[in-house]
Amino acid sequence: MGSRRLKDCFQFVVLWFLLLGSGFGAEKDVSASQNNLVVRGALICVGRESREVPCLGKENALGLKAANGQIYLLKDDKLTKTLIEEKRIGSKDFQLTLRKAGDSPAYEIVKSQFFRDGKLYDFYYFCDVCNITTHSPGLCLCCRQETEYHEKLAD
Repeated sequence: MGSRRLKDCFQFVVLWFLLLGSGFGAEKDVSASQNNLVVRGALICVGRESREVPCLGKENALGLKAANGQIYLLKDDKLTKTLIEEKRIGSKDFQLTLRKAGDSPAYEIVKSQFFRDGKLYDFYYFCDVCNITTHSPGLCLCCRQETEYHEKLAD
């Protein structure tokens, strides 16, 4: 009787993986990527009325101003801070993949890239001990060693 139950359980697991491998699980991934927005623009400071203001202090939020003048308010998080604090980027011209941050008017950064000399670059932080990549500087989540900045031409 125990082997019959094990066989039924195995068949259920196999069926579940087959359903996920077919279009069943893929639809969710497609819709999630459809909610993302790829925007090229310059980093700016944004005031209370969601308008561009001079960057004088930390009280202002950050935004991305597209070529058409539209401003995308960026969620105040570690990824956003990296864009202004990482001096090795040497550019204010970014291409950001954004996702609406819940009910907030701000957008979360899904992926950040920058332009230098007309070419698009990816940048990341890497721990060569653990082979882990992150998108903001700091200690490796695994070994607690400092991660190293890397950049490469985007694919």
